[in-house]
Amino acid sequence: MNAIESVLRIGRRTMTAYRFGADFRCELATIASIFDRYRPRIELGDARRYVWRSVAQYRCQSTARRRLETVVANFAALVALPLLLILVRVRRRRIDSGGCEYLKIDAHMAYTVPGQIADRTVEASVADRYLTVSDFSRCVSLFIRAGAFYPELFVKWMLWVSSVRPALDQYSPRTLVQYCEYSAYSSLRKAYLNDLGIRLANVTHGEELISCRSAFSSFDEYFAWDITPTSIHDAMHIEIGQRFTFNPCAERGPAPVLAGVPTIGFLWPSLPGRDITEFVAQLRRIASQYHVIVRPHPNPQYSRSFAPFRVGAEFEISEPLGEPIHNFIDRCQALVGYQSAALLQANLRGRTAIYIEDAQLMSLREYHDYYKRAIAVPVIDLSRYVNGMLSLKGEDDNGRGGR
Repeated sequence: MNAIESVLRIGRRTMTAYRFGADFRCELATIASIFDRYRPRIELGDARRYVWRSVAQYRCQSTARRRLETVVANFAALVALPLLLILVRVRRRRIDSGGCEYLKIDAHMAYTVPGQIADRTVEASVADRYLTVSDFSRCVSLFIRAGAFYPELFVKWMLWVSSVRPALDQYSPRTLVQYCEYSAYSSLRKAYLNDLGIRLANVTHGEELISCRSAFSSFDEYFAWDITPTSIHDAMHIEIGQRFTFNPCAERGPAPVLAGVPTIGFLWPSLPGRDITEFVAQLRRIASQYHVIVRPHPNPQYSRSFAPFRVGAEFEISEPLGEPIHNFIDRCQALVGYQSAALLQANLRGRTAIYIEDAQLMSLREYHDYYKRAIAVPVIDLSRYVNGMLSLKGEDDNGRGGR
């Protein structure tokens, strides 16, 4: 396994270096073009269709990075391909667990299981990793029958199979719970599991928007946040057997009432290359009047720009790997940031969510009902808006207190 990781490290950054567009019309045009190209193969009546669904999703995602990055990623994967044999085992580790209805494992432990299936879901962590001979031959055969070869896509799929096979052997689930609408090989996951008589259920990472990132994915069951209209899935040609919706904050209830000096939470910008000069200036103005807590993104790739501001910071810092997001929400009267699932969660729990206007938000406001109603403020007006909002709140509280 270390040998495979060493080779893939050559292309690791390029394999994840995506820059998806802010304009949903451009994303739709790309999706439509790829759908027209692959439609006959996507609509095949056997398992080959899942290969081509993954190829279409992979091609969609590849438009969001430079061609050289795709070439490097595929070269690294091609070199790593023979090393997959290291993971192959003749014998499996079989444990009679009696089976379970839903199984959620390993890398997704941080995500919440929807309430509809929580009492029927086993959550487990399995450290082992291996492939069976039949896994390897089945996966190779499917690509050969489909007439497709994309080394990066194939290697990622096989590494995923090796990560779930031990858990499947141990728990014998009827349905595997994943969080993988962003994965280009999501449809290949479904093909592999269905061949074993197992269903694939996907739980979304957060709110959904029209993007090449999720297009063409395929699932047996799909759990979407209840603000997501079906039109978004239709626009991206996502194939869903059964669709369910849920409120990710329902079990937590409203955030607690806070008293004293108002606390404003700031989500540090996560997009690389974004000019944050005015954002920082507005943050400092607000921090001079109110208690401010700044939370970087938990992904180091997104939060590196925050490092220079840690030393001598004039605001409190919420460590994303140490403080759960809902604890952070509970400590703030309002949250400020660019488009983020954390802002939506704050809104669902009764906190004021203030979105900073940018091209992506303005695009979302054209077709997404939730964002049409969201508070949107130009970055240059943040301190003025926060002052006005808290001033009005203070007057309202005083008025109610006098009645």
